[in-house]
Amino acid sequence: MKILYWLRNDLRLHDNEVLAALPAHTEALLPVFCFDPATLGPDRYLGLPRLGPHRLPFLLETLADLQRRYAALGSGVHFVFGNPANELPRLARELGLNTVWASAEHPHEETTAETDLAAALGRGIPLRFFETLSLLHPHDMSIPVRQLPLSFSKFRFDVAVHTPVRPALTAPRQLPPLPAGVVPAPLPTAAAVAEAAGLPAASVSLRDARSALPTLGGGETAALARMHDYVVDRRLIARYNDTRNELLGEAFSTKFSPWLANGSLSARQIWAAIDDYEAVAGRNGKGSQQLRMELIWRDYFRLLARRAGADFFRLAGLRGQQPKTPNPDRAAFERWTQGRTGNGFVDANMCELAATGFMSNRGRQNAASYLIHDLHQDWRWGAAWFEHQLIDHDPASNWGNWKYIAGTGTDVRDTAFDVAQQAQCYDPKGRYVRTWLR
Repeated sequence: MKILYWLRNDLRLHDNEVLAALPAHTEALLPVFCFDPATLGPDRYLGLPRLGPHRLPFLLETLADLQRRYAALGSGVHFVFGNPANELPRLARELGLNTVWASAEHPHEETTAETDLAAALGRGIPLRFFETLSLLHPHDMSIPVRQLPLSFSKFRFDVAVHTPVRPALTAPRQLPPLPAGVVPAPLPTAAAVAEAAGLPAASVSLRDARSALPTLGGGETAALARMHDYVVDRRLIARYNDTRNELLGEAFSTKFSPWLANGSLSARQIWAAIDDYEAVAGRNGKGSQQLRMELIWRDYFRLLARRAGADFFRLAGLRGQQPKTPNPDRAAFERWTQGRTGNGFVDANMCELAATGFMSNRGRQNAASYLIHDLHQDWRWGAAWFEHQLIDHDPASNWGNWKYIAGTGTDVRDTAFDVAQQAQCYDPKGRYVRTWLR
């Protein structure tokens, strides 16, 4: 068997169903990462590159680390620019690869890309998908995804609690060789990818000293180091429930999200680390329980995106809610993106996002609420801006959370935040605002 492995958001060796399923007699394996113009940009709402100035260097660090880890196991990674439906069939046919394997995605555009690739491959080259991105395997759930409850609580108590979390798979010790005669194309430079994304090379961000993100960088090596440091070495997980709504410093929350987003860290690996921590601690603390809850929420958004399809990204509500009619004002929106609304708490959060590509969960909720409910702008503009800026952008989590704040998700209650009250509660002495608005 000669396999082309389409690398997507599964940029790791550990807990990887694709690699674990490789037959012992696999003759050749070609891992391919495709820089797809559709995922680079521009987006449909703002015309900005989807792969923005913070996520781009993080992705390239991740791919460089993956390259090193694959090489150590006798393999490599090949890089191409173009539509996967064009590039992957061409490679498979030119090199005599008789099947294509890939991780299954959940949002609408990603599943459409899968359908397009299957059509381009035709019947001659089978396409096989694996579930590598979720905590709960959909095949293990008591219901099909199309029957997913439109309520997180109902999903949590009726489905998730009865679905076992599979053990994290161990990383392979060796990989099949590359196809004979193949020399993988090198990892492109940041300038080359920036040009393809429509970003000026100079706009690729540098680290800001005020950043709450760890300094480890992208890739599986850094991801596993962060997880070990947070859960095992410093045992910060013990106080996660008490600190997760804080705003400053790298220790208040896990910061796992950038690595989870591109799959250089798996949710099941984190779940296993929590299990190990609780076994040593001898109890199930509030911190570990809350972190498990966040992982289940992440799964719910992924499954909801799969069930809703294109509706997940539309203005209208998933329960038929009529959204508040936006009053499009590009000048007001630009002031929000630049941290110049006049609301110090919102502006500080937007300045942190622009400078670092990161914002706390508390900040994201307040910034989103202010744009929607105070400035009366289209929530999809905000989601697109976050997609451009966030280092940890994940379509299901980002758009799902924006849809919730806009009142067009699964919750029909009023979701507007009292931003002044929130600032008083979470930044009572103004330290966060002073840090980012100085």
